[in-house]
Amino acid sequence: MRRAYRLDVRLAVVVTVISVLTLIGAGTILSMEFTRGQFAMEERGLSTQVEDWAGLLRFDPGGTVVFDRPAEPSLEIDPSYTGLLSGTRPVYGYTVTDAAGTVLDRSDVNAPAGRPGLADPEPVLSIGPTLDGTGPVLIAELFVPEFGVWLRLARSRSDVTALTNTFFAQSLEELGWAALAMLVVMVLTAVSIVRFSLLGLRRVAAQAERITFDNLGHQRLSGSSAPAEVQPLIAAVNHALDGIRAGAVAQRDFSIHAAHELRTPLADLKLRLESLASDPDRDAAMQDVDAMARLIEQLLQIARLDGSTVFSLQSLHLGETVAQILQEAAPRLVSDGWSLEADGLDDPVQIIGDATLIALIMRNLLDNVRKHTLAGSTVRVSISSDGTLLFADTGPGLPSGFPCSSFARFVRGNDDARSGSGLGLSICETAMRRMHGTFSLKPTVSGAAFRMVFRLDRPPSNRTDMSNPQAVASRPPIS
Repeated sequence: MRRAYRLDVRLAVVVTVISVLTLIGAGTILSMEFTRGQFAMEERGLSTQVEDWAGLLRFDPGGTVVFDRPAEPSLEIDPSYTGLLSGTRPVYGYTVTDAAGTVLDRSDVNAPAGRPGLADPEPVLSIGPTLDGTGPVLIAELFVPEFGVWLRLARSRSDVTALTNTFFAQSLEELGWAALAMLVVMVLTAVSIVRFSLLGLRRVAAQAERITFDNLGHQRLSGSSAPAEVQPLIAAVNHALDGIRAGAVAQRDFSIHAAHELRTPLADLKLRLESLASDPDRDAAMQDVDAMARLIEQLLQIARLDGSTVFSLQSLHLGETVAQILQEAAPRLVSDGWSLEADGLDDPVQIIGDATLIALIMRNLLDNVRKHTLAGSTVRVSISSDGTLLFADTGPGLPSGFPCSSFARFVRGNDDARSGSGLGLSICETAMRRMHGTFSLKPTVSGAAFRMVFRLDRPPSNRTDMSNPQAVASRPPIS
């Protein structure tokens, strides 16, 4: 199964990637603008320089035009250069060229190659090689009409890349931490906004967790606090819940109607069988009819439990309620050979429940005793002060591997179809769930034991309130 992703984590990754790409794009644009600006500064500076140095041209005694090299500046220049025109790596190189392209004078290094252009009194910029075969270099040439020659001044452009790298290194050193802090703030802000926006969706998820089959008739998702983008999903889920509820109601109504319709034919069939002489076939048929009648009765019980609308929970004295149920059921059980022991019925344990549901649970458990244990077995019923009702017998018990809770319907402890329908324990568990309690199988060495935990109405007291006559009223005896 594909692992679900977290929206805040994905957003953090997206914001980080977008921010990094934005920084890279901004850096690229800034680098281009910086390079363009450096080129423009170089061009303006070289044009100004060639105009200034045009005044250094003169005729030597032989009538040849020569260039008087300017004095090297007293101030320290860029360490990467050896001088303006001196050394192995000067800033500039020059040539003095006549109209025929003859070089009348030149620098030792970086002297620009090529023929001059038009006799333009304004500096003309171009890019070309040097006489030494290096380059390309930026060339500014100026026609000097007094001498009829062109002064061509060259400067290497390779230093622009170095300046750009230096600029970005300094910028990163000064602004890198600020950019990183801004990126962290952006990510945290985006994640916080997403989490705050999803609070409404988490409320909807909490509502969905509270929806069960018991409250399906009136519990729905409320999308008022959820984002508008998920409103269609909430509406679709509610529509699906309506369909499930309608199907459950139809199934329950069908079970009730079918069970009611089958009761009369089964009663007539039983009367007819009872009128026949006793023989093995007749007795087997009577057992089958009793099993069918029991199944129909349990189907009715399940249908009523699934309806979950006819039971009113109230405060009950657990001991009195159980004592009254046993008072009605015990005589027949004892007369058929089973023993019944009860403990804790006088304890003042007040629970929240429904007497009808408690009676339904006890009758199903007692019916299981009659079907699955031999006469002479003992049934023990005990009540604890924490609201626990324990029902145990000394019969053969349930097979190993039988679930301790979440009892499925139509699951029997043996393969004998006549012994039961496999609905009794599921009915007990459903009834306890209607009272917000739990029903489970308690592991024992022998026999079977079932634990029912009820919700207390008030904390149990070890003392009897003598001012309340009901608290000290005698319980009916158990036969």
